[in-house]
Amino acid sequence: MVNPGKPTREMSRYIDIDEYHAVERTHAFYEDMLAYIINDLKSMETQGEKIRVLEWGAGTGLVTEELAKLPHLDVTALEYDSECYEFLCKHIDDNSITCVHGDILTYYEENKFDVVLSVFAHDHVHYEKATGQVANIRRNLRDGGRYIMGGEILPKYETPEERAQSLISYHSIIVEQALAEQHFRLAQLEIDALESGVKMIGDFKRHEALFENEMESGGFSLNTKKKMGPLDKSDVGGVYVYIYDR
Repeated sequence: MVNPGKPTREMSRYIDIDEYHAVERTHAFYEDMLAYIINDLKSMETQGEKIRVLEWGAGTGLVTEELAKLPHLDVTALEYDSECYEFLCKHIDDNSITCVHGDILTYYEENKFDVVLSVFAHDHVHYEKATGQVANIRRNLRDGGRYIMGGEILPKYETPEERAQSLISYHSIIVEQALAEQHFRLAQLEIDALESGVKMIGDFKRHEALFENEMESGGFSLNTKKKMGPLDKSDVGGVYVYIYDR
């Protein structure tokens, strides 16, 4: 564990952290996304050295606790938000996990990691910082390493007005499913996330072409792209897993 320096806030400005941790697993397609990522990480198991993973945007540790169950991984869990980081440190007590309070824009261990992973975190970095974000992800990876991104992708937009409508279209699907399954607390969190996105507070979701261009411009090659859902709608965006090679 690395002690935090100056207090920093991101997600905790607009999301109740305790509520988030309690209900986020019920988010539509979340468990399918996580299972897909975990299976990919399991496929990397070898008889040699451990696979070194940098999980950035670790949040409250929902994904981190699943990574801790894989004995072939050596995980560094990086979190920027001080409140999330404090929660993460209390929640994760495993010698295979090193918790670090830091920023993906500046934190690096040159060419150290076999995998850089983010789940519902990539879009917490502003569009204007995308070039630095992707460059630093690449900087942390060894040659031949991979970036795994599990996240939410919007339908295509061009203008600010279209972006707002894309956010509404996507989040409406998630809220609708949450309400149908009587996950009322999750529905409220999704509405809070929608508001933060529309108001450009801390949620900067990309559409497919924008995200893919950012990654490819940063020198990454697309390995795998998998839409987890919704699979019956093509115009509302969805939850995806992307795997890129360095």
